[in-house]
Amino acid sequence: MIAALALLLATGAAVETRVAPPTPAGPGTASVSVQPNDNRKAAGHRMGGTTDVTLQLREGTWHPEGERVRGVPIFAFAEDDGVPHIPGPMIRVDAGAEVRVTLRNTLRKRAVVHGLHDHDGRADSVVLGAGETREVRFRATTVGTHFYWARTTVSARPIGTGEDSQLVGAFVVDDPSHPRAADRVLVISVFDDTVPAPRFPAGHLQVFALNGRSWPRTERYDYALGDTVRWRLINGSNHVHPMHLHGHFFTVGSKGTAWSDTVYAPAQRRQAVTEFLLNATSTQITWVADRPGNWLFHCHMISHMDVTLRLDSAAAMGTHSAHGRLEDSMAGLVAAITIRDRRPSAARAARASAPNAAVARRRVFVTERAVAAGVSAMSYVLQEGDGEPAADSVRLPGSTLVLHQGEPTAITVINRAREATAVHWHGLELDSYYDGVAGWSGADSRTAPMIAPGDSFVVRLTPTRAGTFIYHTHQGEGTQLRAGLYGALLVLPPGEARDTTERLVMLTDPPPGAPANAPTGAVGGSLTPAPIELRAGVAHRLRFISIGATLPKRITLREDSTVVTWRVIAKDGATVADSQRDERSATMPFGVGETVDVELRRDRPGTLTLDILTNGKDLMHVPVIVR
Repeated sequence: MIAALALLLATGAAVETRVAPPTPAGPGTASVSVQPNDNRKAAGHRMGGTTDVTLQLREGTWHPEGERVRGVPIFAFAEDDGVPHIPGPMIRVDAGAEVRVTLRNTLRKRAVVHGLHDHDGRADSVVLGAGETREVRFRATTVGTHFYWARTTVSARPIGTGEDSQLVGAFVVDDPSHPRAADRVLVISVFDDTVPAPRFPAGHLQVFALNGRSWPRTERYDYALGDTVRWRLINGSNHVHPMHLHGHFFTVGSKGTAWSDTVYAPAQRRQAVTEFLLNATSTQITWVADRPGNWLFHCHMISHMDVTLRLDSAAAMGTHSAHGRLEDSMAGLVAAITIRDRRPSAARAARASAPNAAVARRRVFVTERAVAAGVSAMSYVLQEGDGEPAADSVRLPGSTLVLHQGEPTAITVINRAREATAVHWHGLELDSYYDGVAGWSGADSRTAPMIAPGDSFVVRLTPTRAGTFIYHTHQGEGTQLRAGLYGALLVLPPGEARDTTERLVMLTDPPPGAPANAPTGAVGGSLTPAPIELRAGVAHRLRFISIGATLPKRITLREDSTVVTWRVIAKDGATVADSQRDERSATMPFGVGETVDVELRRDRPGTLTLDILTNGKDLMHVPVIVR
């Protein structure tokens, strides 16, 4: 005990132990209903410069899709009123405040609580036996977006996946020298039933939640046109999540870990439409609601938003193809956003009737061909010339679309496949009606339809910036994206032709019909991609796109065993500021739905190797030949 207290005092925390009478969870405790926490209210009581918080570890039943849908027995944090919440009660204080937390473990097992300390890079924890109560005192000095969590099991990973996976809560420290801007705190959590003998009749069960709710029960965000939106995102799970915002760019203001947070100075901030959150990390993003209509914010890993995740077994059967309702077509980490144009009706009408006389036109065909028993490949094929492509012609990846910044464009999508589809123009700032989420994109009663077999839909857009983007299906993604419905969309500066020195590298799923023992990913839809050829003495732009259905990647470019360097010049189509274009090690993690442009120059001939890893394992090694 003396050694433990010495360690805690050395790390800036004080712990007082008060052993209360054991109150382990008894029979029927799991019937206590665990409530979602929208993180609008800070926990505890503030008096002067001190905040007092009481936290209990309790057992209950969680209903992430609503009380009428089956629940999950789980552990969760409760405040002193005894009602357990997911995520746990939010602790929010000004920097310099003293924080006193009374911890009470009502579980029938030992728990270790982490994160209740000043998050200055040092770690600390509190061990609680069953029925034990302890007090933690510390001074919060480090501004940022932090979190606390508890474990009842032992693992190399910080946050659990099973019954203790929801023992996580937000801990925000504000800068008292700046007015506190209105913001929202969004905590991602995941329950994963991976025990050898699953406790659920249907077998393996996963639940992905945002502030304790899963789609379609997640909070609906409603903003007025022109609002500035500030979100703090906490990945309080042991999964990675590339979080994607439709129709808008956001500014990344911080990146944090379980132990510390780095708040960026204005010159360090960057823009993105997809931010890759590693497990047990955080970020702060800001965006302007400058396009009216309906939008989505979701994890871009299909397995984290697929309708088969639904606890509502009837909804999980997937009736979306027949009805085109967003509520029936997704699950998990999805949130809906509505931006309302509250200007006078005349101003709204003028915006709606603004001309979009297309000066550029494209015709893209959705095609399909059987490649094995019960397996079809699907693709986007651009019409080139007067003749339409055959309905069973397939290109993997789909045709690269080349548009120009500021040029009004009409893209006619013709569906020659056997099932309905919809196309999302990932990263483009466009009118909501054309965003590509059937039954949702648009406003009021005017929402975009699915594109039925044999039908077509005209998308009208004017690209606002030059960069590297993606277009892909947003209907039945678990099937259609894996079948090949994705392609690169390049927007060039006005009047410019495509540069012959650029190279496009798409990280994709294996082609449909690939052998069961094939690698878990591909390059450009191929398991045997051709070498990438560069010219010595020339600066090349490498456009990287990750658009597989699920698994994130890590890429590294090396010469023999030495990692080379390159300059990052764009992210998700947004140009990186000159001050951030430093020469850096040529390695980066890649979440699904991200694009990154880098500049690479090699002054002498030679051979490099592009390593692509998935889950830390070799996926493939692509030769890069410099001539």
